[in-house]
Amino acid sequence: MKTGLNKKLICFMIASAAILTGCASAQNVSVTPPSDGQRLVIYTAHKEEVYRPVIEEFEDQTGIWVDVQAGGTTQMLRRIRQEQSALASGTSGTIFPADIMFGGGAENLEAYRDCFAPYHSPLEDNISSSFRSCDGTWTPFTELPIVFIYNSKLVARENAPRSWKDFLDGKWSGQISFADPQKSGTSITILETLKLVNDTQGWGMREEELLEQFAEQLGGHLAAGSGDVPREVASGTRMVGITLEETALNFMAGGSDIGMIYPEEGTSAVPDCVAIVKNAPHKENAKRFADFVIDRPVQKYVETNLFRRSVRTDVNETIRGTNGLSEQDTGTLRILPFDVSGASKDGRDMLEKFLSYMRQENA
Repeated sequence: MKTGLNKKLICFMIASAAILTGCASAQNVSVTPPSDGQRLVIYTAHKEEVYRPVIEEFEDQTGIWVDVQAGGTTQMLRRIRQEQSALASGTSGTIFPADIMFGGGAENLEAYRDCFAPYHSPLEDNISSSFRSCDGTWTPFTELPIVFIYNSKLVARENAPRSWKDFLDGKWSGQISFADPQKSGTSITILETLKLVNDTQGWGMREEELLEQFAEQLGGHLAAGSGDVPREVASGTRMVGITLEETALNFMAGGSDIGMIYPEEGTSAVPDCVAIVKNAPHKENAKRFADFVIDRPVQKYVETNLFRRSVRTDVNETIRGTNGLSEQDTGTLRILPFDVSGASKDGRDMLEKFLSYMRQENA
């Protein structure tokens, strides 16, 4: 894949070789950059093991030269908004502003919908209607259930958390791994899911009470990012955590000391998405990428190789890594109806409340 870093490295190596072998050799070496029509700038919140094989295959099939910028969901979305503001005011110093956002939960992209241009892929008839954006602001990529994890060496399976209330009653106080929601879109989804369960189960807790109680159980600790949650649990730094199913399965397949549980009250499975940036310099290439990631070959690949659930109705592969896990081990996966638009509207207010309670814990 032709990331910006790789391009610089290649040019440096060629230049160094030219210097070492003399000017005559240098004249025989040239690097022809692609035309502007063959470029695509992708901002992604995915881990490299997710985005790299998908983007490399896209490059191979299309000949389009992809520049990749990776970071946390919130980080990349804020960067897109800053670029949009700079472009609108004519003060942009960015050479290659983003064309498309690859990754990030639907409710996170909804919160930045003013930064994106609607697009309806000709392939979307094959996508489950429950995952579609009504106006095309984003295109779903994969379905991502939220799960509980525990250190399988230090926590007996029968003692592992199975209810959302297990993260509120003090049993795991100071032993919970949860990523900083200022960087992790997954954590914002988790907080919204906790609120959803409170409502559907009739717990009767006010939002402020719920967030404050959860913050107290964290003991002032936030993992640096989503990927740090399973690492903390596997190392025993924290005993339990809340993360994505695909993250848990990836670490389990790699031999980490992690067990996985589906919440007994149910959980959310918000799709992560792609979204075309408003006024994208390479809009047609961005459309091609959006179509590419929801086409059947890529969707089959992500289920069989990346532990992710397809959003297509005609892909029913077994998620590799779940084999050997019985309901006795994990519980039953129950998906709760998740209001993407509602979550995006109150997400910022909820985040500020939660962070204020975390500051109190650290005071």
